[in-house]
Amino acid sequence: MKHNTPTASIPVRFLAFVIDFLLMGTLIVAFLFISMGKSSPSLSSSGDDKPPTLMDKYQFFAYFEPIALDPHRDIYIRRFSKNFPVQGAIGFLVIPWLWFALMESVAGGSPGKLATGIRVRRKDYGKAGLGVTTVRFFAKILSTLIFFLGYIIAFFDRKRQSLHDKIANTLVVKK
Repeated sequence: MKHNTPTASIPVRFLAFVIDFLLMGTLIVAFLFISMGKSSPSLSSSGDDKPPTLMDKYQFFAYFEPIALDPHRDIYIRRFSKNFPVQGAIGFLVIPWLWFALMESVAGGSPGKLATGIRVRRKDYGKAGLGVTTVRFFAKILSTLIFFLGYIIAFFDRKRQSLHDKIANTLVVKK
């Protein structure tokens, strides 16, 4: 069966990605900030006469400021993973999975896709179920691994499918 539904353009898909990244990033940061809590009072002093900083008061800042700025960030990433495994799993796996796979299966798209008027569909233009969108979500890891090569494929594909779309047999179409 042939359909005339046009696929979403690369710039619109990129805009949807930016919207999702900003909104979901804010949600993840809020979750981590709240769930990691305050530093213990014995650790909340920087050791000098200055008032405590945000890094002294809150666990989130104590980990993520050095992860963002320190060239030896791997030490802080390992320490975060060891001390906050549940928060890490929820923040970096469960929330993104809910954001993308669940939303794409229930509503047809992530909030960014919905805002830009595009939807994820199976290759036969049927609604993508949770199994398909979960495969698509985990395949995005492959699309990202080697300098976003899996996304670059869409520039050269007639149907604008990225690697994760090809793996999950999906298309991103205009509403």
